[in-house]
Amino acid sequence: MSGLDPLMMGISIGNKDNTSLALPSVNQRRTGQERVREQVQTVRRTKSRHPSTISGSSSLSPTSPLHESNGSVFFGNGFTKSYSFDRSPSSPQNFNNKATSMRTNTTFSRYMRNYSVAGSKPVGQLNSSRSEPSWSYGAPRPSIPTQRLPSNTGIYRNQQCTSKFIRKNTSRPPPVDVPNGSGPTKTNNHLKASRADMRKTQSMTVVTDGPTKTTAKSEANMADVNMKEAVEFLSSKDENYQLFGASCIQHNTFSNEKSKEEVLKLKGIPALLALLGSSSSKVKHVVSATLRNLSFKSSPNKEEIFRCGGITAITDQLKQSDSVDLNKQLTGLLWNLSSEDDLKSALLRESLSTLMEQVILPNTKTPGITGSANKDPDVFTNATACLRNLSSGNQNSRQTMRKCQGLVDSLVTYLNNCEEKDVDDEPLENCVCILHNLTFQLEAEVPSLFERIKTLIPANRSQTQNNGSAVGCFNPPGKSSEHDRPFDYPVVENPHPSGMGWLIHSKLLQSYLSLLKRSQRDELKKACCGAMHNLTASKGIVSEVISQIIVKKLYGMQTIALLLKSDKDDLQRAAMSLLINLLKNPNLHSHIGREALPKLIDVLRSTEVTTESDDTYAMACQSATVLLLNNPEPNKNYLKNNLIKVLSNHSNSYHPKSSKAAAVLLYRIWADKDLQSFVKKNGMNKSLFVNDITTAACSSLIEH
Repeated sequence: MSGLDPLMMGISIGNKDNTSLALPSVNQRRTGQERVREQVQTVRRTKSRHPSTISGSSSLSPTSPLHESNGSVFFGNGFTKSYSFDRSPSSPQNFNNKATSMRTNTTFSRYMRNYSVAGSKPVGQLNSSRSEPSWSYGAPRPSIPTQRLPSNTGIYRNQQCTSKFIRKNTSRPPPVDVPNGSGPTKTNNHLKASRADMRKTQSMTVVTDGPTKTTAKSEANMADVNMKEAVEFLSSKDENYQLFGASCIQHNTFSNEKSKEEVLKLKGIPALLALLGSSSSKVKHVVSATLRNLSFKSSPNKEEIFRCGGITAITDQLKQSDSVDLNKQLTGLLWNLSSEDDLKSALLRESLSTLMEQVILPNTKTPGITGSANKDPDVFTNATACLRNLSSGNQNSRQTMRKCQGLVDSLVTYLNNCEEKDVDDEPLENCVCILHNLTFQLEAEVPSLFERIKTLIPANRSQTQNNGSAVGCFNPPGKSSEHDRPFDYPVVENPHPSGMGWLIHSKLLQSYLSLLKRSQRDELKKACCGAMHNLTASKGIVSEVISQIIVKKLYGMQTIALLLKSDKDDLQRAAMSLLINLLKNPNLHSHIGREALPKLIDVLRSTEVTTESDDTYAMACQSATVLLLNNPEPNKNYLKNNLIKVLSNHSNSYHPKSSKAAAVLLYRIWADKDLQSFVKKNGMNKSLFVNDITTAACSSLIEH
């Protein structure tokens, strides 16, 4: 028993072995007061820009980053959620992506959820953007005499959009997405990682900040028109009828799911897409907002938009448009579509280059220029939410985005700019989640990126590795691996990284650590942990080198250790999973122990284990086992009576992972002569450490 590796516990910790994908979460909604303030400000801005036009504020469609369905941060496959939110009102949540789960060995994380504009928050992919209330266009007089055109006063409406992250757990690391992504492999840990409601007042002529009698009249006009008539109006040659028909559909689909189904059956989507090519900017704006609502949390409508050539039509309009309001709707619509897994390949093929040229580059490369219609925070948020969802897709999706000229450089540039200003910026979260997802299975998918590191392996090193333990990095207790390998790997980095080279560079790792300290956004922090987790998930020289950079060069444990006691379960789990990976490098045990062990002891002593925290507590036990046995003499003072009693109670609990991990920790403490002598002197009996439960737990490890 004494020869057992401290980490060979035979406990499957979620998807800890998988890489993670980053996904935005649906829980980051703004307060009602903030939403109202934002809406009123939006209305005022549009009013000043268009004193005599209809657009008080752009409407939000139900698509946004995969927040729509993907909202959790970690998926079983090691991906964090990607944004897959259907953005209805305009929130980057199409995070209907898969969240990554973690396993015992190593895990990769990625954001696999899609998020939509309709809601907030991932881990993973944003679902979709939110949907917008309808534009209040009165029915045209010629064909419907009983209906009146709206007056000059604007209509004041409250709009709400929500998006959420969806997690998926898989056993092996799949292609990237955070919640958008496939499951992690047993030996690797990879992680891969919506906006608030908006008020809009829109009328035929003047937009005001308050409700008026016109609101009731306009809505009454729409109530008199059924969906069949509204769809028929779309085919009219009269622009007024087109506007009114689209407005009716937008109004009804904002809150009525059945209306979306009805429009689909009536072939309203092809008619709307045809109007995207209209010469009228008003028609384009209302139609794009209507399509956004229709696609919000509706897979059949998203697929219909694709079948009718909608992705191409939307992308073409984005290329040609010089209107910020229209571009908000178009990018929000792309965000909604990106939450649908089956559409990711088509979006990457047809829209990625346009999003880069029209949105990403203008917002990251030329900070002094403000003339571009797409140099707008909302447009940029929508576009990055869309890319967040797309990054949570399969391996081909990740490879396409990694190779996209200028994409990684632009994301890093934006991250560096935000580090100096706003570290709680919403697009920054999207950017970090994309980078997180692109690290998923990076070593396996882009081996050439690690050639320089692999040349550092000594000639006799590979044989030593092959004869190592099942965990691949921990020597038996009592043998200090730090004396076996007393050197650091002299990794010489490119002082001017570019492209994919950024993904493994210490400058970016330093940025992740900085954001962990300064940002208040939990999803962003999880993505930072997930990216470092993915890069340290494999066995071998690459993981060891990256781990040493994080711990020794960047002094990362000072920051990571603080998260081990986080009161946010997902964030604490992400930090614990990263710690497990870092402990695979025996050279780092002493450095890690100084910062992490006191925090781990506090967690073990004070945590009330629940179903949600079962994995986390088990990982804390595993890590504590390694660190206690690595240096028993100075660490024995942590073994107080109250800690041992708590561990004994947990070993008898019904939580499968934490109970087994606690039992193994107790057994291993007694098996170490130094620790055994110490606990005896403090009046603790052998029965606390060696009993039927702890013996059975250790026996199962041998069998395993």
